[in-house]
This record gives sequence, C-alpha cells and structure tokens, in this order.
Amino acid sequence: MPPPKRPGYLRSLSSYTQRNKPRLYVALYPRGGSESSFTRTSDCESYHWALIVGPQTASRSDAGTRYHIAHSSTLSFADSRRVSVQSLVYEENDLPTTPSAQTMLVRIAVAKVINADYVRDILRSLPVAVDGVNDTCLAWVQNAFTELHSKHGCLKSYLCEEDWKEVEMVAREYCKRKREQRRWTDADGPWDMGNVSTYTFWQNRETMP
Repeated sequence: MPPPKRPGYLRSLSSYTQRNKPRLYVALYPRGGSESSFTRTSDCESYHWALIVGPQTASRSDAGTRYHIAHSSTLSFADSRRVSVQSLVYEENDLPTTPSAQTMLVRIAVAKVINADYVRDILRSLPVAVDGVNDTCLAWVQNAFTELHSKHGCLKSYLCEEDWKEVEMVAREYCKRKREQRRWTDADGPWDMGNVSTYTFWQNRETMP
C-alpha cells in the first residue's frame, strides 16, 4: 500500500522553505575591504576573499554575516621601542551594521544553508593559520569550503569538496567580467549600485547583474 500523500499546502510550504533558505556565498572584496589591514597579496590578485551567509536578495545592507580572516597590525614595546606585530584574526561581521562588509565586488552562490548555527560552529573551529607560508584569506576560504562540503547537515549543495578550483576560477572570471563592464564605477549602467552582482554556480548563470 503506497504511503499517504502529504496535503498540497504542506508540499507547497516545503518547496517555499527550500527556495528561501539562506545561501552560502563566496564573496570577493577590493583589497583592504575591512577594518583590518590586509598585507598579504600572494594568490589573491588584489582581491580579499570571504564567505557570506545571507538571503537570496542582493541588497548590500541585507541581513547576513561575513566570515573571513584578516591580517591586523598591533603595536607592542620591546627594548623601549615600538614594534608593529602582524597577526591573523578570524572575524564575523554583521552585514547591516558593518559598512566595510558591504563593499563586495561580486558574490558566487555555492550552496543552500540548512543549519546556519552548524555552519558558524564549523567556521569557528577552523585554524586561522595553516602553514605559516600560505596563510591568506583565499587559503582560509578554500579550507572552509572543503570542510563545509564534507559535513552532513549544514548545507544542501550540488557541489563537493573537490569542486573548489572550479568555483575559484568562476569567481575570478566573473569578477573580471564585471570590472570590464565598469560595474562599480558606471552608475548609469543596467544595474543597481546598491545591489551586489551575483552568480549562482549550480545554475551556471548570473542572477543579479
């Protein structure tokens, strides 16, 4: 005997809930797009890389959280001299209340977020420094992407851990295309300067110009 079908309104509610789940985005920022000072440029090619958990809507001030690492400078005193000490810091920034977190160049949607608290816990558990040489924002985002896609129950994604290189390539190419279109300098273009250009990876298309 086949199982009873769910009422139509429950099926519709389930579909609506799936469509409106928060997204996980890989976001590219201009170098220095944080209150911290970014000093490493190797492998980043003038971009700062971060992850964002937020809605499908593309307004820069929409609710959401930026997760990233930054290089910060502090002053210490040694032998009566002031010495600048560089260190890596992990940051979580609330988008609506952090203007620097709203300066995204582009974002790439890579997954639907099933459990935002679980995502946050995983990101908080990641090492900030990897090997002392390749400690960059890009390396951290790559590691975070891999870890999140290896865990069950935090994301709904069509991707797997091995897909990072393709995601990175798409992000770079999309950002390059937007630069060539003068996306961030031409206020008269076919876009809203208050929105973030968005590419949805699993649909292989731009969803916000």
